[in-house]
Amino acid sequence: MDRGVLLERKDELGVLHGVVAEMAASRRGGIAIVSGEAGIGKTALLRQFHGELPGRMTALWGTCDPLFTPRPLGPLLEPAADLGGEPAALIAAGAKPFDVAIGLARALEEIAPALLILDDVHWADEATLDAFRVLARRAGDAALLFVISYRSDELHRDHPLRMVLGELNGEGVTRLELGGLSCEAIGELAGSSTLDAGELFKRTGGNPFFVTEAIAAATEEVPRTVSDAVHARIARLSSPARVLLDAVAVVPQRAEVWLLESMTAESLSSLDECLASGALRAEADGVLFRHELARLAVAESLPPDRAVMLHRRALAALADPSLGPPDYVRLAHHAEAAGDGPAVLRYASAAGERAAQRGSSREAQHHYWRALRFAQDIDPVARAELLERFCDHAYLSDMRSEAVGAIDAAIGIHRRRGDTQGEGRALRMRARLLVCIGRAREAADSVREAV
Repeated sequence: MDRGVLLERKDELGVLHGVVAEMAASRRGGIAIVSGEAGIGKTALLRQFHGELPGRMTALWGTCDPLFTPRPLGPLLEPAADLGGEPAALIAAGAKPFDVAIGLARALEEIAPALLILDDVHWADEATLDAFRVLARRAGDAALLFVISYRSDELHRDHPLRMVLGELNGEGVTRLELGGLSCEAIGELAGSSTLDAGELFKRTGGNPFFVTEAIAAATEEVPRTVSDAVHARIARLSSPARVLLDAVAVVPQRAEVWLLESMTAESLSSLDECLASGALRAEADGVLFRHELARLAVAESLPPDRAVMLHRRALAALADPSLGPPDYVRLAHHAEAAGDGPAVLRYASAAGERAAQRGSSREAQHHYWRALRFAQDIDPVARAELLERFCDHAYLSDMRSEAVGAIDAAIGIHRRRGDTQGEGRALRMRARLLVCIGRAREAADSVREAV
């Protein structure tokens, strides 16, 4: 829906602007929650709203990244950097989610009225969700309009975001569920195209992304999948532009220009072609796909050898970034995709430790679990330590059954080495896990054995 004006979103924009007006009159903040399926136009709506805000209102934007395991406090990093001062210092110091949220709230209160938009929070890490709770509680007094968006079709029954959303009720909370476009709106988008608006509506369900990609592809029939529509659109690009697009596709968030230079032998002069085609959009010092579904469609179409090569180049470049310290979460992601076991072990372990320090037990657990898959041949003492780290966080999360198998492996290592103190510690952890999954009798046996 890249025509400057969003179709059939006037009511939703009116609601959001009404919340801003009410906030200005009462000096009280609030919360707005925007939801809908992938491709329904949540980000487009928020960008339009953001662009229409009065100039006197400070507006900050953060986005969650679709990494295998998200970065702790990922969507708060850019808002904190934009604010500077206390929030930026807290992030740099690796502060806990509560402290970061309090610092952000204080900084935003000083420049009230303010708007904080956090997009795609279905990808948020555990630490970010904890920070959400604090910001939501303080939004009213801080004269902060706190806006979040999420994909409703990605919230499975046990998704951690569900609990947070359940707590956001009562006065000051506005919810917007976006629906698909009507057949009339699709006809307006199609314009002079020979495509039949009724058929488009029937095959796409009015999903704006599906519709716009099908129209851009200019095919006689709507492709059976979004992937078909995406590839029909980018097939018009030159060979150098396709090479560049492939590189952007393997980066699950904004691809910095310096990173693309390291990943491709082609000149970046074709970047303008990618931007002009509408496949990519510029943001800060990099580019990204206009739609995550489009990125996935391109990434999944890459031949395995080319995908591995690109991930290896990204890994090498990110290991020695041009600015700032290495990002262990991104490094672990590309290491796994490249099949580089030693790198996965190194970076996933470091990412797990950092997530644990910031209170993101769920993310720490997933990083340690990832590292363990590549830890079969490492030193037994180091493997036992990694197994116990995983178990310690899995106890607080949703992989307790897997944790029992892991702690049994750690116990075996300690026994073979004759380390009775380590064995006793691991047996105690085993008992705690067994109690949590209802195996109390075995837990009691482990306690006696530990003693």
